[in-house]
Amino acid sequence: MRRYRYHITAVAILFLLVLFFHQYRGSNRSFLWSTGFAISNYEDIDRVLISDGYVDLTLTRDEGDWVVNRRFEARGKAVDMLLQTFGRLRVSSPVPRNMLETVEEGLSSEAVRVEAHVGRRSHIYYIWSPGPGKATYMIKEGADEPVVVEVVGFNGHVASLFVTDPGYWRPNVLFSIPPNDIAEVIVHHSEDEQGSFVLRQPRPGVYKLYGHAGEEACEGMNDSLAVRFLSNFIYVPYERLAREKELELSDSLLAAGHDYFIRVTCREGSVSDLYLHRIINEYENGDPVFDLFRLHGLLEGGSEMVIVPYHSVDLILRKITYFYLSGG
Repeated sequence: MRRYRYHITAVAILFLLVLFFHQYRGSNRSFLWSTGFAISNYEDIDRVLISDGYVDLTLTRDEGDWVVNRRFEARGKAVDMLLQTFGRLRVSSPVPRNMLETVEEGLSSEAVRVEAHVGRRSHIYYIWSPGPGKATYMIKEGADEPVVVEVVGFNGHVASLFVTDPGYWRPNVLFSIPPNDIAEVIVHHSEDEQGSFVLRQPRPGVYKLYGHAGEEACEGMNDSLAVRFLSNFIYVPYERLAREKELELSDSLLAAGHDYFIRVTCREGSVSDLYLHRIINEYENGDPVFDLFRLHGLLEGGSEMVIVPYHSVDLILRKITYFYLSGG
């Protein structure tokens, strides 16, 4: 019997290990195919839908570019990161037995639903996490139990990669136009009609300046200043999208009229309008005290509202005197 003692001990240890393995992993077979969550051909994904129960967001590939909610250009880097996330998703571990009920409740009531479409084939995931710094749990449609997931090469909070806020996906750009692509710029100052102007570029390198209400070209303009002015439209950013309470002001701002208006017409025919309104911080003795650093900006005829720093637009809010030989 003594000579079998070591064999019996080894079998007992093996039995305990198997029992522990079974108790920890339960009947979860998803762990065995740890790459089953990844999409091998993630570069071919052409549509992604993300919904948190309150906001539905759609990213769609359109002739090589990506569009947010079928209306706005998407940030290329943000979309690339999301696509790579689908390609690098893997199961980190099964859900511990003592956490399974909590995780299933979280997935049923607070999960973010994500669909990734490759042609006619769709991959559908439900994602939930107790919060930043915590594990991210996921179940793929058709699976029996959730698992803990990770993204290869990413050390952050996996759940944070699936964002429903449209502002995250959109580039914070008001204008991004090469100077030679611009056919006309209108700048209107509501409190200074004489300073307002129209600058036309009938062909690249040829400039004509008009007073806002006049039809005859102004004489004595400095072409190099026109070049400098148009180059400012290469990149004009805004700070952020307006928040819910700020959006409530959009109708009253439209009714009150703009403080500044900018319209850019491109050679291919597209037109971009920007209405700018000073922000009232408070009133002193019945007079408004304006924010010195920011403006409200209305786009898309007032359907979109953004917060615009003055320093983003001060170089395009010139007055007509800027273009004269004397500067301005």
